[in-house]
Amino acid sequence: MNTTLPLFVVIEDGHEYVDRFSRLLGERFRFVRAAGFAPAHAIREEPIAAWLLDLDFRRLAPEALVDEAGRPGSAIADAAALQGIYVLRALRAHGDRRPALLFADLDDPEQERWLTEVAGPVEVIGSRAGIVDIAARLARLAGERGR
Repeated sequence: MNTTLPLFVVIEDGHEYVDRFSRLLGERFRFVRAAGFAPAHAIREEPIAAWLLDLDFRRLAPEALVDEAGRPGSAIADAAALQGIYVLRALRAHGDRRPALLFADLDDPEQERWLTEVAGPVEVIGSRAGIVDIAARLARLAGERGR
């Protein structure tokens, strides 16, 4: 594996994003999967260019979820549907300011504005975004390695 390529951590409960991105963009970027907050938090000292988060974590065991305040193991049943946001907020609460991309279809522009206020810097990418657009965003973020 080429460790000189920009590193992106894909936080998801499955393998769809990390597999797709590795297959299609692996010559330009490195991708590592983290299944929730604890694994992501454990590798936070790595030179990560950005966090890439899925929104829904229904396949993750309930004890691996975090609640709205970022507390592990105490999430209510429907916390899985918003887990990507909760994980990002928990990372922010631990001082991580790296950019993030959240893969979600938000219904209301106000939701994205609120998300930026509480967990920015973050960009929301809807399901209609193609791999060319995603690659362009990753290339831009690769230059923004701030913490």
